Amino acid sequence: MTTPTATDLKPELGAPIDGIETPAVVVDLDVMDRNVAAYADFADEHDVTLRSHTKTHKVPAIAHRQAEVGGGGGIVCQTLSEAEVMAAAGIDDIYLSYMVVGERKLDRLIALSERLDHFATTVDGPGNLDPLQAAAARHDVTVNVVLEVDVGLGRVGVRPGEPAVELAERIAAAPNVRLDGVMGYEGHVAYGDDPPATEAELERRSLACMDDLAETVAAIEDAGIEVGDVGVGSTATARYSGTHPIVSEIHPGMYPFMDAHLAALPGIEKRDCALAVHSTVISAPTDDRVIVDAGSKSISLELDVDPQYTGEDDDAIQYVNASEEHGWLDVSDLDRELSVGDRLAFIPPHVCPTINLHDTLIGVRDARVETVWSVQGRGKVK
Repeated sequence: MTTPTATDLKPELGAPIDGIETPAVVVDLDVMDRNVAAYADFADEHDVTLRSHTKTHKVPAIAHRQAEVGGGGGIVCQTLSEAEVMAAAGIDDIYLSYMVVGERKLDRLIALSERLDHFATTVDGPGNLDPLQAAAARHDVTVNVVLEVDVGLGRVGVRPGEPAVELAERIAAAPNVRLDGVMGYEGHVAYGDDPPATEAELERRSLACMDDLAETVAAIEDAGIEVGDVGVGSTATARYSGTHPIVSEIHPGMYPFMDAHLAALPGIEKRDCALAVHSTVISAPTDDRVIVDAGSKSISLELDVDPQYTGEDDDAIQYVNASEEHGWLDVSDLDRELSVGDRLAFIPPHVCPTINLHDTLIGVRDARVETVWSVQGRGKVK
């Protein structure tokens, strides 16, 4: 008899969900399809392009699925190697929402841009614009660039107003780059120490960022520079930012799956969460504590929200701590007993890094495996 190895343990299509070996990342395909359709319908209703951010799932097959439902608006990637994975799978419209630095990486970027029908990368200052211009000149090509404006996150992005205008003028003067648009990321308005309590407040904050971005876009255009597309949005904010007249593209990423952090916000509910990490109880050492096989190497725990048990009525099951291969559950308020071998599923606090911990995603429908996706972009951080 041949002994199976870890690489042989992908579930068979049609297998029941309770036969999946754990820990495993499982996607409810009905919920995912509903989420993807909802954002595509929003984009169609408000006449904006849905350019899905694939850093969440890193799976080309899902990216193709999103493009088909969303009208083929292309994708967003966060690293050059992620973009290379997507291009190799036949996706030919990619925006890289990240600054690429280093001669070898820039050579790869140029090669990628030459292969695609449409490609653009991101700049926010001379430090990343000038080397890109030099690389493009060395290869005698023109590269599309998107100018990122800091709309309040305080991470990357040129400052609004005159600094952005000056950078746009520098782009316009560079012979081997072409301004392809402006981008602002306003996802920060949904989180932080003062999260919005209502949808109305989330909408107000999102649109305030868009008003600021619109002023910068107008200033660039007043300088005689055509801006092109204006892309914005996170999963939490795109449904509000996308209604602003300045916006032509929205870039949500987590929307096919959602997660526990999003479900804590107004307007998104637990039932919208399509992805969960399935686990098995491996120890029941006390009456008030059980241990599952999904620890910090299976569920990303970097946010200030605990993994949420997927059962409707068992709020008494609380995921309270983790080591690498162990998840601690507090069951002191549970009125039934959990035993070794019982299976439990948890919505992760943050879906993007959770997926990056796993080789595969398992898509299920009607409690049976319908598809198994390889996370081809996993670990592609260069």
